[in-house]
Amino acid sequence: MLKKSKLLFFLFLPAIFSCTTLDLRKRVDPPVKSYTQILHTVEILDCNPKFESVCPKGEHMSMGSGMVVNLVKNETIVITAGHVCDSEVDERVITNFRQSVSVLDYTGREHQAHVIKATQDDGIGGVDMCALWVPTLPQDGVEFSMFNPKVGQEIYYMGSPAGIFHPPVAPILLGIYSGEIDASNAMITAPAVGGSSGSVVLDMNNKMVGVLWAAHTEFHHATIITNWRASAIFLNQVLQLYKK
Repeated sequence: MLKKSKLLFFLFLPAIFSCTTLDLRKRVDPPVKSYTQILHTVEILDCNPKFESVCPKGEHMSMGSGMVVNLVKNETIVITAGHVCDSEVDERVITNFRQSVSVLDYTGREHQAHVIKATQDDGIGGVDMCALWVPTLPQDGVEFSMFNPKVGQEIYYMGSPAGIFHPPVAPILLGIYSGEIDASNAMITAPAVGGSSGSVVLDMNNKMVGVLWAAHTEFHHATIITNWRASAIFLNQVLQLYKK
């Protein structure tokens, strides 16, 4: 009986090690060099005299996350959230202002960025996404996934929640794809707070499936991203702008 047990053990031993190897192969190699932190500055220059007392003149900076995405050949395109690179300004109060966007690469070096296209969420196909051209950043990016993620699938993102970014290290946060909400959005269960907005959400093959743009104020693990279809349409629109 002892000999038989030893024989069975040695027969199952290769299977045990092969399973371990398979699990290790599932581990991703995150594209950390493609991550960028987005810095957005709004400079308020003049205000309507009626609202002078409440008009916040001066420079106001906000921060988000982004990633280089391979979209246009020989051009560096960074994808982020629309509200990260283009603020809505109440022009009844503010009569003169200017906006600028720059990105920090994985080494901490700052690059001037130029907005190609920025849109806001409308729930019917419009997405909270922005495409930036960064000519001084020669960095390869990630590809867009050819497949819509499935409910229950593992996903992850690199971002700067609460501004956390220590080049060359950015937080990497894991979650589960929960499904589509509407024509514009989907939900994932990954932790996110201010600063996470604009993070490109990746599948386990390091392919882009959407852009994180909103998190619940009380439960930070219920996170909204642009859905796969609407994201694909936005990226195609950016591509068409270059073709023209």
